[in-house]
Amino acid sequence: MSLKVAIIGPPLAFLFGGQEVQADALHTRWQNDAEVTATFLASRPALPKPLAAINRVPGLRTVVRFPFYLVNLFRTIGGVELVHAFAGSFGTFLVATAPIFAVARLRGRKILVHYHSGQGKEHIEGSPLARYILRACDAVVVPSECLAASFLPQRVSSMVVPNVVDPDRFPYRPREPLQPRLLCTRNFDARYGLDIVVRAFAKVQREFPEASLCLAGTGPQAPEIRGLVEELALNHVHFMGAVHPHDMPAIYNQSDIFVNGSHIDCAPVSILEAFCSGLPVVTTAVGGIPYLVEHERTGLLCPPGSPLALAESVIHLIRHPYLVRPMTDKALKQINAHSWSSLRPLWLRAYRAALG
Repeated sequence: MSLKVAIIGPPLAFLFGGQEVQADALHTRWQNDAEVTATFLASRPALPKPLAAINRVPGLRTVVRFPFYLVNLFRTIGGVELVHAFAGSFGTFLVATAPIFAVARLRGRKILVHYHSGQGKEHIEGSPLARYILRACDAVVVPSECLAASFLPQRVSSMVVPNVVDPDRFPYRPREPLQPRLLCTRNFDARYGLDIVVRAFAKVQREFPEASLCLAGTGPQAPEIRGLVEELALNHVHFMGAVHPHDMPAIYNQSDIFVNGSHIDCAPVSILEAFCSGLPVVTTAVGGIPYLVEHERTGLLCPPGSPLALAESVIHLIRHPYLVRPMTDKALKQINAHSWSSLRPLWLRAYRAALG
């Protein structure tokens, strides 16, 4: 008999972030698998049509969704043996993960907490509730060695299972010749330093007036970033808005250099997608990123908060394009560790560990 698992996480609906993409990817990959029967439950349930307008009101929508969420949790968890709960930090942990843990315990089910957040260290240090749940659940899985190490001082042990990516969806294309076409696929959140990327691009464009920047994402900082582009009088900046994961390969294919200005990060899937696609990666060295990107071997690492350092690294690649192909070839080889064929045995091991 196959193991019945409920994957509970954020849905691919309004926001296409790392957790949303990973939750959808894992649920999809377990379909038609002989050993696991996986169902998916959204931690942000859709409201009935008469209440749909509330989705546009932050705070209120969380309160209104909560009773529907609890009912769905009781129904879904009662029909499985193991709960695979996606978890973020701070508020999302409180309103999404804590209820999963409570209902799983109430219904006598095993629970695996799959924790994703670049702020995990600060969260677990400051939250007695988070420490209790992560110590009391049946298994904790994280996508980065960095996050696992940050949990140990709080007596939370975890298994590392990297994020999954499908290289077949992102055709590898050598950038020969390399064009000054920059891409950032991070959502417009202060943690991800879109302002750093835009200010870095301003310097790149002064050196290469034909340079372009594609911004694929959405979020609360979007008006601020648009205002910054106008303030700096930049040309060729394209705001793509929220791009569905199915459409993302085409965005990578039309670009040549991936840039990331994060202040806080864990294990960004966007860097793995860039590796698959053949884009050289220029990124800040924060959180778990140095575990993904080896400086001058699979990408270029820069200090956080420095548009100048980010710009100089991009300019260095444009002026020395012979550096790019060896770098992207090595990055592509690293992707095997993130393929489903490599990760499926690790997930089975994690599920068995949670079941005791």
